[in-house]
Amino acid sequence: MAGTRKTPKLRVKDGCFVANIYKPDGKRSTISFGPVGDRTEGDIYAAFGKWLNLFSQHPHKVLSFKSPYEAIAHMINPQDIVKVGELLDKYTEVIGQHASDRPCGRPHPDLERLKRLGKFLEPYRQWPVSGFGADELYAVQKAMVKYRYDRGDGNLKPYTRSGINKVISYIYRIWQWGIGREITTEAQKQLLKEVRPLRTGQTTAKDNPKRALVTKAEFKEVTKHATTVVADMLELIWLTAMRPGEVCRMRPFDIHRDEPECWLYVPGRGESLVGEHKTAYLQRVRAIPLTSKAQNIIKPRVEDFQSLDFVFSPAEAMQEIRDQKSANRKTPMSCGNRPGTNRKQHPMITPGKKYLPNSLYNAVIRACERSKTREFTPYDLRRSAATRIRSELGKEAAKLLLGHVSTDTTDIYLLDEVKESMKVAKQLDAAREAEEEAETQVEES
Repeated sequence: MAGTRKTPKLRVKDGCFVANIYKPDGKRSTISFGPVGDRTEGDIYAAFGKWLNLFSQHPHKVLSFKSPYEAIAHMINPQDIVKVGELLDKYTEVIGQHASDRPCGRPHPDLERLKRLGKFLEPYRQWPVSGFGADELYAVQKAMVKYRYDRGDGNLKPYTRSGINKVISYIYRIWQWGIGREITTEAQKQLLKEVRPLRTGQTTAKDNPKRALVTKAEFKEVTKHATTVVADMLELIWLTAMRPGEVCRMRPFDIHRDEPECWLYVPGRGESLVGEHKTAYLQRVRAIPLTSKAQNIIKPRVEDFQSLDFVFSPAEAMQEIRDQKSANRKTPMSCGNRPGTNRKQHPMITPGKKYLPNSLYNAVIRACERSKTREFTPYDLRRSAATRIRSELGKEAAKLLLGHVSTDTTDIYLLDEVKESMKVAKQLDAAREAEEEAETQVEES
């Protein structure tokens, strides 16, 4: 009968603190706790006691680590071994595996916000996760309110209140994700929840104004001062309420003409079965109806409906601008530069194959300045069209044409609450008049 094995003891051998142990398979092994003088004897004996306790409970797991100190660090307090920077990097890596770039070439919004968050978490990257609490998160929120960034025009701009709240919400997502990986705890997440979102009137962070409704007169005046290419793109947004990015990347190949009276434009239909658009990850098809007015804009620009070239070309717009300048030329042709004489053979900047949403935005702002009209953006046209559709056909119809997943999103584009309340009041007043008229008829009879 095998005797009871003695408890391992720490001893010095060849200048190192070691302990002889028996593995679960019965084989004998030696565990080193480092050379003499590397740590104090008190620290080494304390670590040996902790390791021995872990070994008696989970021998296989303890022996899977490279050193006894690594086993102690990971098994006794796993939160402390993971730093805030490591947690952020792990979460960003996981999100990056599923978040693809947007059609316009910019990174996915989740990755953009995580990158922004990482900038403000930089002072805390080396902190243990368990040490990052409500006070630290409040400091991050406060720093974001004070921060100013340059969008490229030389003017420093602050983050908006809603933008700050969105970035801060990713902290809660990250800590929630860490709970399932035994990196964070529910208690730590609840502590972070003590930092409330910024509210209007209680912070110096600004709110973006609501998108302005564009009147038909303003729309017509601005399109007169834009190139025909930009004017046609704006006209399509006005008629169909499509997104600026969708009109920018429209290709003849993406247009279905099975129904002559109403074509269907499926953005990026060659990329996947449901196309390439904002909600493609939900396996929803985004189909934009193109009726006769929209068709009349597209037909002159398309020769082959199987072509993969973009319908609206920046090069065409640039050529139109050059022709306009040449037509307005006051200097005689015998003097100065003639058309084409000062063109570089290999210019550093050339027109792209398609418009980008930012390029379209800048073109509209310039047209507003030339026409001396109140500035609006291509997305303002989408909201104006959505408001018109909503008031005439109802919320569900607006949701379908806008390509929203639910009417909750459509509500962002709807009439102001005051106008809605006026409409309800008129309906209520008409109902009351009908009731009073019915009562009068009953009394007279």
